[in-house]
This record gives sequence, structure tokens and C-alpha cells, in this order.
Amino acid sequence: MPKLVNRPPKYSFHKPSGQAKVRYNGKDTYLGRHGSQESLEAYAAFIAKLPKPGETVRLIEPSPGATLLVGECVLRFYQHAEGYYLRNGVPTGEHVTIRCALQPLVKRFGHLPTRELGPKKLKQVREDMIALGWSRSTINKATNRIKLCFAWCASEEFISAEIAMGLKTVAGLRKNRTAAKEKAPIGPVPDEDIDAVLPHVSELVCDVCRLMRLTGMRPGCEAMAMRGEEIDRTDPTCWVYRPGHHKTEHHGKGRSVFIGEKAQAILLPWLLKAGDDKLFVMTLSALRRAILRGCKKAGVPDWHPNQIRHTFGTEVRSKYGLEGAQVLLGHSRADVTQTYAERDLGKAVDIVRKIG
Repeated sequence: MPKLVNRPPKYSFHKPSGQAKVRYNGKDTYLGRHGSQESLEAYAAFIAKLPKPGETVRLIEPSPGATLLVGECVLRFYQHAEGYYLRNGVPTGEHVTIRCALQPLVKRFGHLPTRELGPKKLKQVREDMIALGWSRSTINKATNRIKLCFAWCASEEFISAEIAMGLKTVAGLRKNRTAAKEKAPIGPVPDEDIDAVLPHVSELVCDVCRLMRLTGMRPGCEAMAMRGEEIDRTDPTCWVYRPGHHKTEHHGKGRSVFIGEKAQAILLPWLLKAGDDKLFVMTLSALRRAILRGCKKAGVPDWHPNQIRHTFGTEVRSKYGLEGAQVLLGHSRADVTQTYAERDLGKAVDIVRKIG
């Protein structure tokens, strides 16, 4: 069965023949009598020819009419995902999420010929996910990624389109109609908990948290990715930050973050230091860890960066209504008219001027 992790295949025993064998990319290679010096040397030579960590070897095209194993299809799709989900030549991390989503399938049915994979077997994999303790929403997302895998394989003519169409008939798990647990909704973090943590973190982390609280930015693709060249400072009362990359850009949506005078005061020292370059040199995972350490030192319940965005959204909605919250959080619909969009932008600037 093809592996989704970079570990060398095992030296193993083939009982019927008494030979040693090694399995790689779904194929067995026999090495000679198990335990013999000849087989051990053959195994060492086999391992030496494998790709080194970080080295990618593309799989050869299957011969026409060949039946691939489920694991082989997964490996081909994973290699496709590694090269497809990129931003400015850097992996977005989606390929890692795909790998995790496909592991239960590989574990149960990796050796199965793809022609035998159908809706009932996909439901079995879903039961395995429930047994692993995954939440209903996580299971539904993982199941959709499995469907995507085989839809891609069908588009490449590795498998019959009927297989992909059959898997698509499996509906998502419904709330209160499954044994899968429900994921607790992300809620806002109280302002007093944010304020308690700020004295226990670095100046960078403190300013990022304060900035998100005043703007409602997403932590990763917006706040931590800010560049000076992306901030329009034409209006001194309300700057506009337009991220070069953001969560919904692949849907053709724009994103504008409105920055009032209080948030401008936080940004200005970082702008003077960075110029047009990236303002905050820190990863999202490092930001999360710093906040968790701050929570422990402050003696408050743990919270994570995205909860600040929820706090901002809750406040704006309570004071200025749902429409104001939608535009400031970037939750615009793709089919809105130009007139509606212009009215939204005016509302956003007015709200931000009031917030400060």
C-alpha cells in the first residue's frame, strides 16, 4: 500500500515462498531467502535507490486498461495536491490536510482495487473516522476530500468515471442523526481575557492582537500577512488594507480591511520599520503558542487568535447591525450588485470612523 508518510518500506517475510520481500508503491519486490545475507544486501540496495526526504519522484503513467489500487490513486492525487495548492510557489498547507483526510481510507482499503470501491465502503471509512473521535464537520470535510481525490483520478482517466459518481452519492452526515460528535462553535473571547494576556506577550504579539480587535482581520492570511504596499492611506481617517492573498480570493472575491485611527496608531511604528515589506515577521502557529503561554501566565481560559475576530464581529453586529458586520468581516456575497457593494463600502468607512 502506498504510504502517505516518508518512511522506508519494511523488510518482511513472504510465508508461502519463504522469501524476503519489500512492498513499495503497491508492488512487491522479492529479495531472496528470508534472513539470508543476499536478501539483506538486496534490501539495502533497494532502500538506497528510493527518493531521499524532500525529493519528489513522479509516478509513471499507468498502462491503458490497468486497474489501480485505492492506495495508488491516493498517492497520485497527493502528489498532484503538493504541486497544485501553492501560493507564490509556497505550499498553502492544503496538501497536509488532504493527507490527513485520506489516511483512514488508505488504512482500510489501500490494497483494494478501485473498481471495488463504492458508496458502502466510503461509509465504512466514515465510521472509522467516527471511531477516531473526529467531529461531524471534520468527517464531512474529509469525506468531500476523498470524493475530490477520485473525481480527479477520473478526470485523468486513471479510473472509471462511474466510481467517482458513485462516491458522490454519499450525502454528508446530518446534525443529530449520527454518532459523530459535534464540534463546539467558535465563540468570542471576552475583552478582559484579551487584556489580561497582553502584558505577558511580546510587543509584536500584543500589537497584532490589538489590531485584530479593532479591525476584525483573520489572523493568518490577513493580519500576519500584512505588507505596507497593500495599505491605501489616501484617507487619513480610514486606511484601507487590500490583502494580496486572502481566504476567498479563489472564488473571485475581493477583500478590504478598514483601519481607523486607533488601529493606525498601532500600525504606524511597524510601517516605518518595514516600509512596503511584510510588517509582522512571525508565523501563525508561533502567534497561537505565544497567546496560549500568555493565557497560562495570566490565569485565564485558553483562547486562540481567531476568537478575537469573533469578538469584533459580535460587537459590530450588536451596535451597527448584521449588514455592517458582514462587510467589515469580509462576508460579502458573490452575486451582489455594484450599487449594493458601493453602499456597503460607505457603511464600512462610517462604522470604522466611529469605532476609531
